[in-house]
Amino acid sequence: MGDVRLALIEDNPRYRATLGDFFRFAQGFELAGVYGSAERFLEAARFRADAGERLPWDMVLMDVELPGISGIQATRDLKKMSPDLPVVMLTMFEEPSTILEAISAGADGYLLKRSKSRELLDQLRSISEGGAPLTSGVARTVLDLLRSGDGRFAPVEGSAPGGLSLTEREQEVLRCLVNGSSYQEAADELGVTIHTIRFHIKGIYGKLQVHSVAEAVRRAVRERLV
Repeated sequence: MGDVRLALIEDNPRYRATLGDFFRFAQGFELAGVYGSAERFLEAARFRADAGERLPWDMVLMDVELPGISGIQATRDLKKMSPDLPVVMLTMFEEPSTILEAISAGADGYLLKRSKSRELLDQLRSISEGGAPLTSGVARTVLDLLRSGDGRFAPVEGSAPGGLSLTEREQEVLRCLVNGSSYQEAADELGVTIHTIRFHIKGIYGKLQVHSVAEAVRRAVRERLV
C-alpha cells in the first residue's frame, strides 16, 4: 500500500508551512495538495469530478474557521461529491456545538492543532485504517453531550431510520466503532476478517443513512442503538 495522499486546507500561512514541512518527512504520508481557502480546494475538487476523474487525495485535513466558506460547509459540499473521502477537521476550536456540527456535516475525525506530532500521526493512521479519530478530550465532549438531555441531541429510543433493525453482528461492529476501534481492531476483537468488517460497515451505513464512521457513532449513541 502506498503513502496516504493528503489535501491540506489551512488559511494561516505559517501553520500551513509548518504542516507542509512536517508531512514531507512523515512516513506513510504524502502532501498531495495545499490550499489557503475552501473555495480554492472545492474548485479543484469540482474540476476533477466534472471531468469524471477520481479525486487525487486519500484524506483531507480541513481547518474549521476559514475565510469565505467555512471548513464545515466545505465538508458538506465535498461529501456530496465524494462521500467516501475521509475528512479530518484540524482546528483550535473544541466547543461542543462546533464539534457536533462538524460531525453532522460528515467529518470523519476532529483533531486539535495543539495535538503532539506523534498523536496526530497515530490518529491519521487510524482513520486510514477505518477508525474515527477524536482526541481524548474531544471524544469525551461528544459522548457527554450526546448522552445529555440537550434538546438538539437528546437520546431517543428506537432502531435504525425507516424501521430497519441492525443485525446482532452489525450491533457488535457498531459497538466497536463507538469504543474507538479501527476496522482492524474490530476484526481482531470479533475474530473475523477486515473484509467482513467492511461488509457489515456497508450495511450499517445503509441502514443508518450515514456516510462516515463518526456520523455512525453519533447516531448510535444518540439513538441508543448499542
